[in-house]
Amino acid sequence: MKLKRLLASGLVAVMVSGMLTGCGGGGDNTNTTGGTSTGGSDSTASTSESQTGGSSDASASTNSGEIVNLKWVTIGNGMPTNYDSWISTVNAYIGEKIGVNLEMEVIPWGDWDNRRNIVVSTNEPYDIIFGNGNNYVADINLGAYADITDLLEANMPGLMELMPDKYWDGVRVKDRIYGVPTYKDSSITNYAIWDKELVDEYSLDIKSLITLDSMTETFETLKADKNDYPVYVKNDGLYFIFDVYDQIGGGTQILGVRYDDKEGRVCFTLEEQDIMDQLKIIHEWNKKGIINPDAATLTEGRVYNMWRVAQGWESAGVTSWGPQMGKDVVVQQIEKTILSNETVRGSLNMVSINTKYPEKCLQLLDLVNCDTKLRDLFYYGEEGVNFEYTADGKVHKINNDWALAGYTQGSFFTVTTLDTDEFNQWDEVKALNEAAESSVMLGFTFDTTSVSDQLANCREIWMRYRSEVMTGVQDPEVAVPKIKEELLKAGWQDVMDEAQRQVDEFMGK
Repeated sequence: MKLKRLLASGLVAVMVSGMLTGCGGGGDNTNTTGGTSTGGSDSTASTSESQTGGSSDASASTNSGEIVNLKWVTIGNGMPTNYDSWISTVNAYIGEKIGVNLEMEVIPWGDWDNRRNIVVSTNEPYDIIFGNGNNYVADINLGAYADITDLLEANMPGLMELMPDKYWDGVRVKDRIYGVPTYKDSSITNYAIWDKELVDEYSLDIKSLITLDSMTETFETLKADKNDYPVYVKNDGLYFIFDVYDQIGGGTQILGVRYDDKEGRVCFTLEEQDIMDQLKIIHEWNKKGIINPDAATLTEGRVYNMWRVAQGWESAGVTSWGPQMGKDVVVQQIEKTILSNETVRGSLNMVSINTKYPEKCLQLLDLVNCDTKLRDLFYYGEEGVNFEYTADGKVHKINNDWALAGYTQGSFFTVTTLDTDEFNQWDEVKALNEAAESSVMLGFTFDTTSVSDQLANCREIWMRYRSEVMTGVQDPEVAVPKIKEELLKAGWQDVMDEAQRQVDEFMGK
């Protein structure tokens, strides 16, 4: 469809053969781009003298022998110990494919917010940077990112074909696109994760335990019998209760439109009956000792949980959540699967407004998303060091030392499956995406320009209360009116009115 139109127009006739191989594959390594590259090391060696190029045609720099240098800033567990040998392999491959030499900066989780803000706000040199909905719109308003709308079809044909249009809609701001979504679990499905040993011991029917009020009696029993906290959380508390409200780009949990509200009513979510009822239950849990008493001050959770809620997919209980906890777990979906701007913006990569090579940035991201060989290098690490391919084309992990975060890089749907997987979990993720119910606000982003000061002040007010409200320390029937009083003094009504005006316009009212 789109790709066919591109081919007909001749925009990408030369580049397609080198960039699309493996795209749309479910992880079968036989779909990669021809195995080990040749001649790449010579191209890599010449990068320091090859700063020119940046042609919008991917084949131009490859055929001319020119290589351009790009820097990608992302998050993970810090720089990999085998970074030098890994990046050499990557650069040999992408140098031959698209004429790019890549440098990575992998910022540790704990340093991410501060370091990333410095990079963006001080115009520190970079070409691509990871981000999410927490900073996407604000950084666009700062002028940090390139408008890539008109560059996508010519430079990202693979991802344009792989990813449905509605995911691009999820990153539009004033009908322009400034970020490339990582097409993965891009809708949100919340699962309750239970320690299987407890489920078996108490014969729990977890299918019936999918709302907070349905869990109270079970948690009281577990608290009494196990002398432990059934709900062990950190300072953001049971934040998932807000997931049914689209935050419309306002950047705060307390402002939103319920995802299925066809009238598009902008809400002060804390006053909504569904949220208030759950906050009251959380407060009761805190008083009964069901929640750990230090929750409001904790910045990290603990490894073991009798029960918790996480976003993901069912088989993650076997592949991820259980192994992380060192226990067998059983999981139960607790809400509908929802697609919204927030879910799509959970993982984005943006191109710097200051890059000399925006086309090359997009060509690189297209290749990372769509070429299974390169995708595996980013997701699993260095072949022969971190992983190896099995005879049947699956991945065997040699160790768990790889430091890059796979969800930040590109699509899950071109990652080769593990030899320990009984089935392709990415098929499960794709099925959830396809079944997701789209928010009525998909494609809408609140332009906060006229109320930016009021909104910033209101965000600060909520953040002062959030930890104690979301962990049940404060009684919401007392706290919420107090919060609202402070918000109104800070201009909350202006924010609400302007948001509603824009939503009404978006919905054609």
